[in-house]
Amino acid sequence: MTEAFNSGDVDIVDELVETTEDIEKTPMPGTSRDRLGLKLKIEHLRAAFPDGKFSIEEIKSDGDKVTFKWKLEGTHRGRFLGKKASNRKVSFTGQDEVTFRDGKMVEHRSLDNKGGMLRSRFE
Repeated sequence: MTEAFNSGDVDIVDELVETTEDIEKTPMPGTSRDRLGLKLKIEHLRAAFPDGKFSIEEIKSDGDKVTFKWKLEGTHRGRFLGKKASNRKVSFTGQDEVTFRDGKMVEHRSLDNKGGMLRSRFE
């Protein structure tokens, strides 16, 4: 998934994510809970932070659940959650949990309100 976020190639999502209707438990405003919603989230983030790079800082698994801490670094060059571009360098951290079944992601949940992305000030 980091490849999908870092490259903007949303077709990768089709390979990795199940087609069920309720995958995204914490969708970004204006997106849906299904695979399309995840693609829209990626496109929204890529438009807002075109040079943005996600990295995985730590990862733990427990059966079919994987919890990971991530970091996003980039420049705020496009509209993001109603905020106009600030052209500032930003860095966010967060923690997510993903559930897999038969090698595909069937559930995704942000555990921390997107590491402050929803409450950050860009201007």
